[in-house]
Amino acid sequence: MTPLPVVAPIVEGHGEMQAVRGLITRIAVELCGGWAEVAQPFRLDAGKMRKPDELAKAVRVQAARVPGAGGVLALRDGDDSDITCPVELARLLAPAPGLVGVPVEIVIARQEYESWFLAAAESLRDHPSVRDDATAPADPEARRGAKARLESMMCESYKETLHQAKFSALLDLRAARENSRSFRRMVHAIETLLGHPEVSSA
Repeated sequence: MTPLPVVAPIVEGHGEMQAVRGLITRIAVELCGGWAEVAQPFRLDAGKMRKPDELAKAVRVQAARVPGAGGVLALRDGDDSDITCPVELARLLAPAPGLVGVPVEIVIARQEYESWFLAAAESLRDHPSVRDDATAPADPEARRGAKARLESMMCESYKETLHQAKFSALLDLRAARENSRSFRRMVHAIETLLGHPEVSSA
């Protein structure tokens, strides 16, 4: 039996440590028509994530967890005031060619991971802390403060470690892909690491 591709994530927050494995698995199955084994995420705090040398160290650690097909996925927020182009930032953060022997994908969530929840806010209504009238804004990535905007649709305070994994499990992936350019980039990154194209854009 051929081993599954392994995706080894690097993330910034404690909430993402809990959420990203489920999100990657869902994207692989529901949008890419495949399966992936998701390695234990490596948490690199926001300050270190923004230093290419620190990110390179984390990439080496995670690359060692990919014995065959697959690769490393580094996911960080893009809400810094000096960021004008997430694509260019991803290029700047990308490790030097030959650093590791597996593919490395850099994904910048614009503006934050929570912007992806805003992009498909209606699908979160089944969670008891989300109001029944929660509605995706016209452009969920247009401005900073996604956590505050998300909390305005909730009946309680938003806490990453409490809500991020549960919201990721409820998220309508197709709506998020439709409404969020950076989420489409996330999907493409996983497609690339799995080694085959997306089955359907419907």
